[in-house]
Amino acid sequence: MATNRAVLPERGPQIATPGHYGDLEVVRVDLKTRTASFQVRTAGGLAGPETIAPLSTIRPLSEEDSGKFWKMLVDDLIRILKEEGKFPAFVKGYEVTTGNDSTGDPALYITILVAPQRQYSAQTVSAWNQFSNLFLDRLMGLRLQRYPYVEIGEKRRGK
Repeated sequence: MATNRAVLPERGPQIATPGHYGDLEVVRVDLKTRTASFQVRTAGGLAGPETIAPLSTIRPLSEEDSGKFWKMLVDDLIRILKEEGKFPAFVKGYEVTTGNDSTGDPALYITILVAPQRQYSAQTVSAWNQFSNLFLDRLMGLRLQRYPYVEIGEKRRGK
């Protein structure tokens, strides 16, 4: 199971899940098993055993927590794609944001960042589209609370 703690040095996403009470914090996700591990947050830090719950039962408590949770999910998807040899070299980074789409429904926006060039060949654009579609298919397969939108963007300095 991959840990996502290196990505989130601050508190992890605060969540609610049926049958569990208290200040719950996600410590890792695993898309292969479609589960999240969480612990209770106390004044002294995380306490007690890690509890595992299906991703479909996890409800982030705020928009900020939702962003952190989805960042963990995207990080784990990227880890899986790298393991499978399906993560292309042209990806230079990514950005994850949450919000509502044009209909007001919860949405997830992922921008896959690529190196800027003066012109892009049809072959390059085709490779981007194939990867975007793979990424979207994997996220859609999770059947979670937010509809994912995937786009390609140029990586700029400082990003």
